[in-house]
Amino acid sequence: MQIFISWSGVMAQRCAEALRDWLPYMNQAITPFVSSQDISKGERGLNKIADQLQECSFGIVCVTRANQSAPWINFESGALSRELGESSLIPFLIDMQVKDLSSGPLTQFQAVDGSHQSDVWEMVKAINAKCDAAVELDRLRKTFERWWGDLEEQLSTIRGEQPVANGPQRDVAEILDELVKLVREQHTRIGALEKVIGNSGATLHAMNERAEVQIAGRSERAKRSNKVEHWGRAEKELWEIMGHEYLERTKISGGILTCYVNEKGLERVRQMSKKLQELAEQSGVGVDFYGPGGMILVSFPPF
Repeated sequence: MQIFISWSGVMAQRCAEALRDWLPYMNQAITPFVSSQDISKGERGLNKIADQLQECSFGIVCVTRANQSAPWINFESGALSRELGESSLIPFLIDMQVKDLSSGPLTQFQAVDGSHQSDVWEMVKAINAKCDAAVELDRLRKTFERWWGDLEEQLSTIRGEQPVANGPQRDVAEILDELVKLVREQHTRIGALEKVIGNSGATLHAMNERAEVQIAGRSERAKRSNKVEHWGRAEKELWEIMGHEYLERTKISGGILTCYVNEKGLERVRQMSKKLQELAEQSGVGVDFYGPGGMILVSFPPF
């Protein structure tokens, strides 16, 4: 079974290489793939990534304090999760704890703290379970305990050789504040959804309750017309952000803007990821990108 290991930065690269050499000891069927180039440099074609992903059944993203907020995280994690599934993608934290993950795409996955033996053991079990020739659990545990010290020592050396990241650890108050914001966002979204349902002219009725037929009036038609115009403006702005030479075609339906890019457009999507996410959030329109082969590359949600 092939495992795709992503990295960016010296510390993450060394961690990826350590995992590449260590994981096959757990199960000889494991074949990790580590690119020789930094994915943040834009030197590796995204079409090549797609080809490699098709042969992989598991993905590991090596995360540090320095790279966790980098634009490539959003793009590459999205591509990996769509190709492999969320349960088959693990952020491997090198110099930070799970609670220190900033809000972003990585928080939706089950992250592993590389300094905790129990976390790494759970990752090894998950990978082994994906293998066609899975190792029996008792034997896997003995193998893990035999080789864990080697990986722990390598990771400790890697952390010690790198300068301490400037980013401060998140305290409890900050984490609680973020949770409050998330709850408020959920409340706002639910309220917006209820408003949309109310504006649609639909009425909910209990069983055996007489329902009155409602006919859409001018106000409803005007609202639909405004919505179509709003979607059209978002589509026009996307063409301005991407550039005509990178897009094959676009279409918008149900508040989702679907975009098909050519081979040159693959790298353009990653370069403009920040502006594309801002467009999605400000317009309230989700943006999905598909590559030349028809495989979805990344989605930018409208929130």
